[in-house]
Amino acid sequence: FEFNLLEGVVYMMRNIFVTLALATSTLVNASDEAQVQKYLMSFKCQYCDLSGVDFSGRQLEGSDLMNANLSSANLSGANLEPRKHEKKTVATTLDSANLRGTDLSQANLANAILTNAYLRETNLSAAKLVGASLRDANLKGAIIKDADFTGADLTGARVTESQLATAITCDTTGPTGELLNTGC
Repeated sequence: FEFNLLEGVVYMMRNIFVTLALATSTLVNASDEAQVQKYLMSFKCQYCDLSGVDFSGRQLEGSDLMNANLSSANLSGANLEPRKHEKKTVATTLDSANLRGTDLSQANLANAILTNAYLRETNLSAAKLVGASLRDANLKGAIIKDADFTGADLTGARVTESQLATAITCDTTGPTGELLNTGC
């Protein structure tokens, strides 16, 4: 009974927070306000359009944004690390998401799943991508200066050596499966 009561209070507080956030800020640019509200309530928005939305500095742990369109969104300083849920940890999923031109600078994407993500021209400067999976991701033209890829998997990723030279790649699996250890 106590656990259900606590869940109810958390749900009610989240509803109040989302309502206030939507009423007091301009979250929506190109996307549908209903999709933004749905995402902020559930942290799940597969195949949805959140392009141009300002999520900067928000707590978005354990988000499921598989195949979402986040092009030109602002996620700078957002926390997208895994979320503890009951007895398991839920990783943030951006699998096959369109993140072209998105600002992810200083975002916490530790252990995020960015497999096959489209990160072309994305700002990942100083982002925390520790343990993230970026297999087959497109990072062409992305700014990754000071991004921390420690323990990340970049197998098959489209990224240049000159880009990687500006990032931290300790114990990182490189695009061709090689072990990278720079900036440690």
